[in-house]
Amino acid sequence: MPEEYGWQRIRVGNATISVAADEPIAVVRGPDGRERVATWPDLDLGARAADATVLSTSAGGWVVYRPQEAQDEAIAPGRSAAVHVRLDASVGFAAPLGGAQLIGATAHGLWLRDPAASSDPDEADAWLRDNVQIRSARGASHRMSVDRRIAWVIDAGASGARVAVHTEPPRWSPRGWIYATAEFVLSPGPLPAELRTQDRPLRPVDDAKIMTAMSALVPQRVPRAEDDPRASWRPASLRTADIAAAVTAVTDEFAHLDRYWTGPSEDPAPLVSGLSEPRVEVRGEWPATRVEVSFRHPYFPEGRMRRVLRVFDAAGRFAPPLYASVHLMEDLATGRLPTTGTAVDGVLDI
Repeated sequence: MPEEYGWQRIRVGNATISVAADEPIAVVRGPDGRERVATWPDLDLGARAADATVLSTSAGGWVVYRPQEAQDEAIAPGRSAAVHVRLDASVGFAAPLGGAQLIGATAHGLWLRDPAASSDPDEADAWLRDNVQIRSARGASHRMSVDRRIAWVIDAGASGARVAVHTEPPRWSPRGWIYATAEFVLSPGPLPAELRTQDRPLRPVDDAKIMTAMSALVPQRVPRAEDDPRASWRPASLRTADIAAAVTAVTDEFAHLDRYWTGPSEDPAPLVSGLSEPRVEVRGEWPATRVEVSFRHPYFPEGRMRRVLRVFDAAGRFAPPLYASVHLMEDLATGRLPTTGTAVDGVLDI
């Protein structure tokens, strides 16, 4: 099974929380070795497949879902949402999140920024203030204005939170943009409505130490075992028009394999030399719909080569084929291909 379908495991004190990338399930393993299972199959992520980001805090783990990027964002739109998994395997929700920018997570909750906030280095005012929203595991929301833009925030256990802020707008240098930051510790008590960082003792950010601290919070990829617990999403609700548009998006991605660009002769040509006789065929009904892209190529002259793409994920949500044709061309150009001996009935799946 591909690595992306394994567990993302974080450490919370002496416990671990393992979150499945493709299913609504987490396994909490306590210090005593006992395992508890948490699930959230009814979380509504809309009509598009999502990617999960797992964040560790001293109070548990956050699972933040973001819709996968698509060439046309109007096709089968998705929703951002978050789940909080506690050490007793109970589940809290902070959904939906809209397009809010993720800053980090602490025991206070999930830290978010207004999606309209600019990150343009030339807009100095955008780096001299901030408005953040902290969503708790119980669904409560706290808004806080800050006199500087927050760079990042991470959990600091019993101490509260480590908060880094930009002390000035970014400056351009011959080596690129320079971001001046400093950090302070925010106590674990109630959050203020206004946070004045200029009234707090700030210390320069030690890049090496902060990388070590953040690395400890990064989820570890762990493969799944056959007997690991599993869970299924509630089937997504897609309109007929969204289903049709999703299938068209995938077939359109491969519509010009044999005339991908115009060469010096002014004749259209494939991106990779030797590709010919492409066919793009749709098989199966929603949610098991797949697109089969096949063609002839000198690597396997005695038959056809084929790449199969699932249009929808296991819940029936649209899985955008972003750059799928480019990835296919790269595989052909670099020779990252299975041996021809694996072909079945004259078809080599790649």
